[in-house]
Amino acid sequence: MKYLSRNKIYEKVESFKNAKKVYLFCEGDKEVNYFKFFQGFASNIDIIPIPNDNGKSDPIKLKENSEILFHGNESVSPKFTLSIELEDEIWFIIDTDRWNEGDKINILKTYIEERNKDNKVWFLVQSNPSFELWLYYHFHSEKPQLTETSKFASFKEYVDSKIKGGFDNRGMPLEIQKATLIAEENFEILNGQPELYSTEVFNLAKQIIRFTKPQLDQCLDDRKKSPAGNS
Repeated sequence: MKYLSRNKIYEKVESFKNAKKVYLFCEGDKEVNYFKFFQGFASNIDIIPIPNDNGKSDPIKLKENSEILFHGNESVSPKFTLSIELEDEIWFIIDTDRWNEGDKINILKTYIEERNKDNKVWFLVQSNPSFELWLYYHFHSEKPQLTETSKFASFKEYVDSKIKGGFDNRGMPLEIQKATLIAEENFEILNGQPELYSTEVFNLAKQIIRFTKPQLDQCLDDRKKSPAGNS
């Protein structure tokens, strides 16, 4: 199936001065490029890319970045202002395979819990093993099988083999509503962590859908009517 890409006929909805803002902390190009698709629909979605060091994540570095950006320090003023009244939110998107060394995930969760003592505005969504699982659920309703994934050098290679041509961020994110239902149906948690082949990204997706549903539905409807969408 070919995909209609988001284009100029779908106007971005500018956020009102008093609109809720959602800030996304992402690592890796795949996450950033995926969520940029929805930035084109809603101006109240801000993506904050955080570079990693040689493919490794550092929760201390992540915390320091978030603190400086939202609270500043002695020499730097905050870049962003959180509105408690408008219920602004901050989301961290993380992978188990990057973060599970040295109890890093629980360190970050503890930090978020401390920030949320007064107002719950900080959130974390974790994918096990990685964000590619979320992309996989855009097209497949069953959990991956370890007997199959073990045949590949990486989980990314497995997902690429299951999505013809690889995941195309120009149009495939339109399936976010479908992916949300599938990922939530397949979600399992053990000892406070998503089990293998479970992802919490559906929680963030629900918020994104709230802001972009009219444009998503219009794009999907136009795709059904287009010869390209039916081929």
